[in-house]
Amino acid sequence: MIRGSIDRFKSIYFKKAVEYLIVMAIVWIIVLIYAKNFMDTGSLVHHFTNGIDKTAPSETNFLPLFFWNFAGAAVVIALGVIALPIYWYYVLQNAYSVGLVISIVGSPFLMFVGGVLPHGIFEISAQVIAAAISARLAWYGMNKFLKRKREDIKYIELLKQTLTDTLVLVMPLLFVAAIVETYITPIFIKMIMP
Repeated sequence: MIRGSIDRFKSIYFKKAVEYLIVMAIVWIIVLIYAKNFMDTGSLVHHFTNGIDKTAPSETNFLPLFFWNFAGAAVVIALGVIALPIYWYYVLQNAYSVGLVISIVGSPFLMFVGGVLPHGIFEISAQVIAAAISARLAWYGMNKFLKRKREDIKYIELLKQTLTDTLVLVMPLLFVAAIVETYITPIFIKMIMP
């Protein structure tokens, strides 16, 4: 089960995940440039930092964040059964959000390194893998049901692999990301925020 997911990651998902990551990076840069030149970053800072200091990390529970992020990934994967590239919305929306977050302080590089990267290594990886899993489902549907191409795998087997891959590849990354985002990222943000 785990070995199969890892093999599919190497042979199917990795290339797509890298493509989505490149698109995300381009969107980050575009949003950053736009936000710095045309948006009121003061209101963005207030919006994004409103709850940072309200509770000590030791009093915070990471599970709601984990369930929120996992629900988002699970929904985009489940929407892969619709033979449309809906996963692109997920990729672009997440990239837009990160672009706004890194634009709120004087040094976007510091915000990226301190406010996004610690948990983003895990969370963004999970997001692009979730998009790749969704794309596999969507393209299967487009090829089989719309283009009438013959597929090597039965649909029910693809759904089983999708569930397994979600649990083996996406869920652990989001679990670790939630822990890091809850307990470690706020420490870095406090160091870089004015």
